[in-house]
Amino acid sequence: MKRVDDFRLTLGKHELVPIIIGGMGVDISAAELSLVAARLGGIGHISDAMVPTVSDRRFKTKYVKDKLQQYKFNVANSDKSVVQFDMGVLAEATARHVSATMEAKQGPGLIFINCMEKL
Repeated sequence: MKRVDDFRLTLGKHELVPIIIGGMGVDISAAELSLVAARLGGIGHISDAMVPTVSDRRFKTKYVKDKLQQYKFNVANSDKSVVQFDMGVLAEATARHVSATMEAKQGPGLIFINCMEKL
């Protein structure tokens, strides 16, 4: 009987088992799931979708609360054109999320990042 370990996926100089997990979006393509795939020798994806919210949950930051406080005057208004992304906050939250995931990585697999928030 064949099993997943009988097959290999070659990506550059990396030889991986054909386990690829991710691309599922907000807090589903999470670090924990991706780290398991990498530990097993596959590829895990983390998502940067809604990364301030993910960072708040994962690291107890207050990015969402701070943004709500900043734009509190506009909560009841259906026109949200005044609400802007703070690129500094996005960069900080992304760096925190990616760094912590990469530092926790064990095993021969890889961690990829689905970048969609800033496009």
